[in-house]
Amino acid sequence: MTTMDMRRGASLPRFGQVWVIWRQHRAATYGLLALLAAYGTTVLVTGLRARSYYDRLGLNACRSFTTGTCQQLGRAFTSSYPPLFLLLFLLVLPAAFGAFVGGPLVARELETGTYRFAWTQGAGRTRWIVTRLLLVGAALFAVTAAYGPLYTWWIAPYEHVLPTGFNNYLRFEFTGVLFPVHTLLAFAIGVVAGVLVRRTVTAVAVTFTGSFTLVFVTVFALRRYYMTPLTTTGAPGAHDWALDTTYRDSAGRSLTGGQAHDLYLRFLHQLPDPNAEVPPGAFRSWLQERHYSLLTSYHPAGRFWPFQFIETGWMVVLTVLLGAVSVWLIRRRTS
Repeated sequence: MTTMDMRRGASLPRFGQVWVIWRQHRAATYGLLALLAAYGTTVLVTGLRARSYYDRLGLNACRSFTTGTCQQLGRAFTSSYPPLFLLLFLLVLPAAFGAFVGGPLVARELETGTYRFAWTQGAGRTRWIVTRLLLVGAALFAVTAAYGPLYTWWIAPYEHVLPTGFNNYLRFEFTGVLFPVHTLLAFAIGVVAGVLVRRTVTAVAVTFTGSFTLVFVTVFALRRYYMTPLTTTGAPGAHDWALDTTYRDSAGRSLTGGQAHDLYLRFLHQLPDPNAEVPPGAFRSWLQERHYSLLTSYHPAGRFWPFQFIETGWMVVLTVLLGAVSVWLIRRRTS
């Protein structure tokens, strides 16, 4: 660009910003792809090994794993199936992606002072931040969207043997549409943190802590209230989300925790072998014979997708708002 062009305020070429963003973030992109490749390889190797063991045990012919030979075979399978390190890795992944991609996005520019150069090259600060948010966010979404199908394939044999309700964090996160949405929200938190604190390491730490805390609060405090739970005196299904259980006597009065515990001890004492495993549903039947009842509140398995869409909706709205806050803060900042 000539001096005359600079005086006329010539803008960057159409794809100039894209090229600059690629040059700045290609190392992070390669890192994301390498992490996905490592995850995919681990899932493939352990998944094929688990399926081979599953077939050798003949578990596909079992329809129930609560009694008999199928129960013993199911225990042998589940005890050797899930690699703990992979599960722990998945738990922290959204917060980690948001912290290490979103945290430095603006904080690094503000910390080193290179933003002064970037904002005077014809792009303008608004185009500069919006382009980064859209392109880096889209790349992050595309990469993280691949994790869900891999996890769904990997966990399928385990889910057949030991089905879990949709309150299970990993099942809800990875067999639906939430994982890339959670990651984008963590990314947006990271960008805002970077604009505010202007220090890369601090922004990464704040983002990781804030994103992980948000997911923790959502899973353990907020999610159960998306819809009003149902109640039943029977046992919820394997894929239902059981919330709370209340013991009631024949007059309909709720029992305290100590009273319920005493009832269970009485039940165990009348068994032929108190040390033997209690058959499924035996305690519930014993209570009903004595005119006690168990009232369980739960979310049925059919609410899995409504819950997914509710959580996706408010997280998308929050992500967009945080992106708008980032743009507003950059526009107000003096060079």
